[in-house]
Amino acid sequence: MHPNKHIRQALEEAIAAGWTFEKSSPRAHAYGILRCGFRGRGGCQMSIYGTPRSAEIHARKIRKRIDRCSH
Repeated sequence: MHPNKHIRQALEEAIAAGWTFEKSSPRAHAYGILRCGFRGRGGCQMSIYGTPRSAEIHARKIRKRIDRCSH
């Protein structure tokens, strides 16, 4: 999982809520992509960054995205 404990914990909460995490290749800009359980065209997704400016704020945004998902 993610090297930062705040983001790792938020990702674990997302996976427990039914989201999936796909880690990007080592050369990609984002660390990975988080997707909700809805597999249609309008499904929710969020890029997860490896070195965000503030890990706590990025983790908070992950939790907000999970809570706001209507699927």
